[in-house]
Amino acid sequence: MGCFVSKFSEKAESIKSQNSQTEFRYVDGRRFHNVKESVYTLPNDEEESDRLHLQHFLLRYIWQSNFFAPVEHILSKPDSKILDVGCGAASWSFDMATTYPSTNIVGLDISPHQPTHIKPKNFSFVKANVLEGLPFDDNTFDFVFQRYLVSGYPKEKWPYVMNELVRVLKPGGFLEVFLFEICQYYNYILN
Repeated sequence: MGCFVSKFSEKAESIKSQNSQTEFRYVDGRRFHNVKESVYTLPNDEEESDRLHLQHFLLRYIWQSNFFAPVEHILSKPDSKILDVGCGAASWSFDMATTYPSTNIVGLDISPHQPTHIKPKNFSFVKANVLEGLPFDDNTFDFVFQRYLVSGYPKEKWPYVMNELVRVLKPGGFLEVFLFEICQYYNYILN
């Protein structure tokens, strides 16, 4: 069986390559987002996706849950909506989508690097930067979740980010922001 290459597929590959070159930048063999205004410094390549998947499943094992907010009653309702801000490799989103198949999960990130071949049907991805405003109407989500973005925003932008997360939350909904104490960690390393 031979290989069929058309001018259309060559052109599509060229466009894909050009988009990839402008959407990402490469440093020391690692792929990063190319959002100039962003302070998020971690890569978004396969190695980072593997680390994020491992981190997710370790955290779920340690905490014996994917969340702490009392949202079971909300997530059991048909057509409830979750927003995962800074979804990264979408480990948490995919896990929630398979656990709650009647819930619509929206993953949001500045860079698309989620698997597409195993994507649950109730998951959708939105490429956006929270610092430019969330691209959703007020009162859209029943549960808004954000994990480990403490260094993802400049300190002075945190009030704006928190206001955006609350703005898209439905009345009676829940916001869960999962952070770690980065200051103690850096003080330990520097001393």
